[in-house]
Parts: sequence; structure tokens; C-alpha cells
Amino acid sequence: MKKVAYSFPTKALSVFLLTLDTLFTSFFGAIASFAYNFGFYRLPESITSYSQALEYLKDHTWISEYQYDYLSDPFLAGRDICEFAFLNRMGAIALAAVGLVVFIALFVYLMAAAGRRGDREGIVLSPMDKIPFDITLFVAVTPIFLIFDFLQYIGGELTFILGAAVIGITLIALIILYLLYTFSARIKAGGWWKNTVTFMLLRFFWRCLRAAGQFLLRLFRAIPAVWRVTLVVAGYLLVFLCILSASYWVFDDMLNFLFLLLFLAAAAAVILGAAQMRSLHRAARELASGNLDYKVDTRRLFFDFKRHAENLNSIGDGLSAAVDQRMRSERLKTELITNVSHDIKTPLTSIVNYVDLLQKEHTPQQEQQYLDVLKRQSEKLRRLTVDLVEASKASTGNLPTELAPTNTEELINQAVAEYADRFAAGGLEPVVTLPEKTVTVLADGRHLWRVLDNLFNNTVKYAQPGTRVYIDVRRMDGMALLSVKNISRDRLNVSADELIERFVRGDESRHTEGSGLGLSIARSLTELMGGTFDISVDGDLFKAQIRLKLL
Repeated sequence: MKKVAYSFPTKALSVFLLTLDTLFTSFFGAIASFAYNFGFYRLPESITSYSQALEYLKDHTWISEYQYDYLSDPFLAGRDICEFAFLNRMGAIALAAVGLVVFIALFVYLMAAAGRRGDREGIVLSPMDKIPFDITLFVAVTPIFLIFDFLQYIGGELTFILGAAVIGITLIALIILYLLYTFSARIKAGGWWKNTVTFMLLRFFWRCLRAAGQFLLRLFRAIPAVWRVTLVVAGYLLVFLCILSASYWVFDDMLNFLFLLLFLAAAAAVILGAAQMRSLHRAARELASGNLDYKVDTRRLFFDFKRHAENLNSIGDGLSAAVDQRMRSERLKTELITNVSHDIKTPLTSIVNYVDLLQKEHTPQQEQQYLDVLKRQSEKLRRLTVDLVEASKASTGNLPTELAPTNTEELINQAVAEYADRFAAGGLEPVVTLPEKTVTVLADGRHLWRVLDNLFNNTVKYAQPGTRVYIDVRRMDGMALLSVKNISRDRLNVSADELIERFVRGDESRHTEGSGLGLSIARSLTELMGGTFDISVDGDLFKAQIRLKLL
């Protein structure tokens, strides 16, 4: 239904009918107007013929002699129109009213259909509707004034006057209809005022003024504070001297009022500056006393006072962060010493004890047992020493690194194959997801292998048996993303940031073998290759992500 109601043919037909209706209404409206001007509605009901009307009007003074000539002279063209107006004076009012009702109905439909098309949803503006509205208004209003001016001074035969009036009124009605039609469509589309030359000019001038104001403000702020204060004081004194000079020649209450305003403004500025300076002094005192959480309320501060307060707040935040970092570093150092001492002391104590046992009497079977323990503990101590040296070199960047194109698919498949038996022994099922197109990265194959080795070794030690280990490779934001995810066997009681630190493990009891350096070494090696190494902990889910440059 809407498609037919708002289609172009329906709108065109409505405009055509409205034009005919306007001519019809204007004509009978003009006939009624003539009948009223010539006094036909004042005639008694007993007068039924035009000749009787002329006789009656001849003796009455509400019409002029000039008008009476139009009514009575058979040689004038207007006499027929006057007679028609007399005979149809009552019907003209009724027909004009009917025409007006039809006009209103068509007008309401066109206003509702403005901006709508039967085959499209929403408001659709035509090319004419996109012309700036003030230009459209100027172009439309100009002929309206010209038509009014023409109708006001028109003369000649009554037939010509009637025809000109009907055509003029019709043209004016159609022009006003178009203005209302396009205005209705613009209102429905929203923001109609933005599509005007006036708005564009005002916006342009406003932007120019704002840009000039921002430039002057930046220029003023770029001046040192002392010179800014000097300029403000100099401007204040200049205004003061101008008012003082004017008061020397003219004695006026207005000048006295201006003096009072200048005095009050200076006093208010001094008091406000003192109050804001007091807030800054208090903040500095609180920070100096160690209250790093103290913040200055900058909502009521202005100019340099506000910027200085923001700097003080930033200093407090920086000092708090530095103190937290220092405390965290001290705590990690303490844990480092404790963990290193524990990891070295355990195998070393075993070695000392079993050497002592070898020096005592023992059987050949006991000797073999002691030697096995010594071999195992010495190997553990050797691995710890190697890890310490490697971690130190990796963190300081002293490991040689040779970056070359590396096939991640081959490397991951090789690592999964190497750990197949250990995954099976731990009840773990590796799930490898690789993209269809091989991902080649710029990396050192030996270092990347060691990173994967550390991650898989960490998974075998701490993953929950009977779960899956997800190993994914994909492209993201121009980088290669390698991720390893598993469910932890024990509750992860440390944060992700702490878990990646040296000698930190996922279990408090430290009952698993290892130095706790695996993740730290993996991060350092990844950074040596120009990548990033991140881990995240979500409940019991452990996820490690490696980002490397793609080739």
C-alpha cells in the first residue's frame, strides 16, 4: 500500500489535481470576492434578476460611479462577469469551500509523502531537497513578491483582472506548497538547518574565531608564567589608566562604578590565587610527609595552578608506582635468595651425605645405590647451574642470536613428537591447530626450540592428567601467534606476572623437579628474537602466547 501511496506517479497526480483545484477554488473565490465588493450579498432576497439589482444599486451609495459603470455598461467586458457573479453569488461560496476542503486533503497527503518513496525505507531527499534551504527560500519568495506587486497595481478590463488574479493566486499557492513540501522532507530527515548557507557561514566564522582563540591561548600558555603575569598586570594597569584619564575630564557615576569593578576584580584575583596556592602548598606538604595517596582537587583550580596540581598528582602516582615496584622487587629478591638457597642446598646436602657414607663401611650393593644417588643429585645440580648461566645470559642479551626464516609447523610437530611419550605418561592429549598456509617467522631456530621445550616441559610437570593441551598457530595483526593452553593440576596461587619471574613455581611446596627458570628463560629468548612472551591465568587455565614477526 505504501509503495503505491508514496510512488512518483501518485505524487505527480496529486500535484496536478491540486493545481486544478487551486484554479477552481481561486476562480470561485474571486467570483465571491467580486460579488462582495459590488454589494451583491447586501441585496434584499426579493431581487432575483440582474436588472433589478442594477436599479437597486443605483440608489445606494456603497458602490462608486466607476463600479456602477462596470455593472451597467453593456459594452464593457466586465459586465458579463458581474452578472455571472450576481447569479452565482451563493454557489460560488459553496464551490470555493468544497475546493478548499479538497485542497487541504491533497496538501496533507503531500506533506505526509514528502521525503518518502514507495520502493525505499526511510526518508529519501531529492536533489532539489539538497539545495540549501535559504537559497531555495530566496528563489521562491522573490516571485511571490513580484506577483503580489503585479496584482496590487493591475488594471484594465475586469476579465483580465479576474484571469490574472486566478493565475497569480495559483502560482503563489504552488510556490508555497513546494516550500512546505521540501521543508517537510528536510525536517523528517533531521538537521535541516545544517543545509543552509547561513549555518555554513556562521559555522565557518565560529571555527575561525575558535581557531584564532585557541592559537592565542596556546601562544599565551607558551609564554613563561612570569611574563604572563606581567602581561596581565600591564593590561590591568592600562585599563586603569585609561579610566583614570577619562575621569579627569569627565565626572560620571559610570566611571566610579568601573573603578569599583576594577578594584573588586583585582581583590578577587588575589584572594583566589592565595587560596589555590594554599591547596598546592598543602599537597606538597602531604607528599613530602609520605602520604602518596593524597590528591589535589583540580575542579576548582585555574590556569597554572591547575596544571601544577595535576603535576603534583602525577608525581604522587609515579612515586606510589615506584614504591610498589621497589617493594615487589625486594620481595622477589628475598624469594630469589630463598629459592636458590633451597634448590642448591638440597642436592648439595645429598652429595655431602652420600660421600660421607661412601667413606664408611658399606656393601657393594650399597655402594652402587650411593653412586646412583650421587649421579642423580650431581646432574640436578649441573642442570640448575646451566639454567642459571643461561638465564643470566638471556636476560642480559649475551646469547648469540641468528634470525632466519623458520617454519613453525615443522618445529611444533617435531616438539610434539619429542614429548609424545611424556604427554602419554602424564595422561595428556596434545591438540595441535595449524593454519592451511604455513606460517614462517623470523626467528632463531635453536632459541625457539628451547622456548617450546620449556613450555612443554612446564606442561608435563603441572598439567592436570586426563586433560588436553591446546597448541595453536595463527596470524594476528601482522604477527605470528603461537599459544599453549593447559589446565593446571594444582591451584595456581600466584599471579601471571609473578609466575614468569625467576625461581617461581606454580606450587608452594616445590615438590616438583626443576629450577623455576623455564618461563623466565622462554621470555628472555623470545625478546632476543624481537618477539613478545605473555602468560595469563584464568582460574586453573594456564595460557602462554608467543608473538613473532611474520615473513
